[in-house]
Formats: sequence, structure tokens, C-alpha cells
Amino acid sequence: MRIRLGLVVAIVAASGGLAAADEFKPPPMKDGLWETHTVQTQAGKNVADMSIKMCQSKEHTQSTQTLSAEMRKRNQCSSVVSQRSGGTTVEETRCAKGPSAGMLIKAIYSHVGDTAAHIEMHEQKGSTDDVTVMDLKYLGSCPAGMQAGDMIMSDGKVLSGGGK
Repeated sequence: MRIRLGLVVAIVAASGGLAAADEFKPPPMKDGLWETHTVQTQAGKNVADMSIKMCQSKEHTQSTQTLSAEMRKRNQCSSVVSQRSGGTTVEETRCAKGPSAGMLIKAIYSHVGDTAAHIEMHEQKGSTDDVTVMDLKYLGSCPAGMQAGDMIMSDGKVLSGGGK
């Protein structure tokens, strides 16, 4: 299975609810263990289908938001919330620099309280439309020994997230 580092960052960002001041801010999510199931297609072909479990906390979310704001500033990204309806929001982002330069990223966020979310991201550049779909759900408390930011990959490998 081929997966880009950017996809993992997107998963972390989405599950942490990151946004800069002028962008979509998802509702607060529960602290604890979250599972994110992600399916990614490029040029109409499935290139990733995986599940990751991640321990979340308010402090880790804040840290992720700060990192995202720095990345967006460095890559000269601007976002516009184009539609809001109930628990669903549509946001469009364009970046002048970095790996997403020249691309339109359209994200559709749907939240169910503080325990579930569905995110669909379309990356459009030229005639291509790469799609990443993420379903997030709260599983409960983090297991003993697991710190905020730690991830359990679909193969069982644990990645340390720095523990905030």
C-alpha cells in the first residue's frame, strides 16, 4: 500500500480539527482514542485504504493547529468557507507555494457531535481530481501507556507523537 506522508499529516490535522483564524473551525472533539479510516484515490485508482488509531487531547490539538497555521503561512495558503449547513461545512483552499502550489483543495467536513466526523477532500490540479475520504470515530479512553499524538498504524506499528 502506497501512502504519502502528507496523507498522514492530513489525517492528524483533520482529526485534530486544525484551522487558522480565517478558516473553518470544527467543533471540539472528545479527548481520547480515535480511529480514522482513510481511502485515497488518485486518477480514479485506489492508492490507500487504511485505518489509524490516534490518542487525542486538547493540548495536542492546539499544538497541531499551531503547526498547521505555520505551514499555511509558509506556503501562502488562503481559505474560504463557501458553504455551511447544519453539521456540514465546505472549505476551499489555494496555496501559492509548497507541495499544494497551484492546486485547489476542496474539503467537505461533516461532524456528528464530538464523537464522529466525515471528511472528503478533493485536490484539483489541471484535469486531475485526487480524493481522500476520512471517517473518524471516538473509541474511548486512550490505552495505558499511550500519549496524546501517538498513533497505531493499520499494521499494528506504534508511532510516537511527542506526548502533549
